[in-house]
Amino acid sequence: MKKVKLKITILFLIVSIFLSSSVNAALFIDDIGRTVNISSNPQRIISLAPNITEILFYLNLDNKVVAVTDFCNYPEGAKKKPGVGLLLSPDIEKIVSLKPDLVFATAEGNREDIVSNLQRFNINVYVLNPHSMEDILGEILHIGNITGQDGTARDKVKNLTNRIDAVKKKVASSRRVRVLYLVSHEPMISVGPGSFIHDIIEIAGGKNIFSQSLIRYPQVNMEEILSKDPEVIIAPPDIAESIRLWEKRWGDISAIRNKRVYSIETDVISRPGPRIVDGLEEIFKFIHGMSP
Repeated sequence: MKKVKLKITILFLIVSIFLSSSVNAALFIDDIGRTVNISSNPQRIISLAPNITEILFYLNLDNKVVAVTDFCNYPEGAKKKPGVGLLLSPDIEKIVSLKPDLVFATAEGNREDIVSNLQRFNINVYVLNPHSMEDILGEILHIGNITGQDGTARDKVKNLTNRIDAVKKKVASSRRVRVLYLVSHEPMISVGPGSFIHDIIEIAGGKNIFSQSLIRYPQVNMEEILSKDPEVIIAPPDIAESIRLWEKRWGDISAIRNKRVYSIETDVISRPGPRIVDGLEEIFKFIHGMSP
């Protein structure tokens, strides 16, 4: 009889533990295919990338963010959070000491060994890897779901989607304008398919002149640019200013001849977060000469 009672007690404990785990945690598949067991509504979150920090603040989760990287400079409140070092070499010891429920990382911004090192300390790490506007909206929804901010995330994404749709509607019947986007000047690096900047140019009604590239960030040369004759050139402020100062070196390009070289803040266009829609609207304005 005692053995039966003991078995029942053990069974009850096992079921209780299972139910408790099910209620307080959930399994998620991150962007690189890892299964991550995350406690429901995590209270202590660390961000290892600026775009993730922006998303967390955008979803009103700033009170749960206990640390960010040294590059997380937006919004203003992010600068006041404790820093855990650089994207490629965060301070693992400091991260562990902060006892986070969850760490968000990126596949391209953070090294793979950072994730494995944190896992050794039983720290849950969810890795994001967006490459398009659609991916970015999806990441906002995923983070909202993971952190218990589903409703807020859906509302925010709906607003962003409406703004994107407004741009798509305006360009639906417009002629595609040839656009060159330069990530860097020396060497000259542009964007190709698979990058979200390429995606933005196409959605904004432009025709990325390197849309046939086989890589996302191709190194290009002046001969290629001259042959493709971009009508609009967009670049970070320092590069755009350099192009304007040395117009003669660029030859007879439509964008130079018609004074259509524009600058855009790097963080707005290069970070796959909510401000990317601001970047879309700005690029639309550069291409079409009006606001969406």
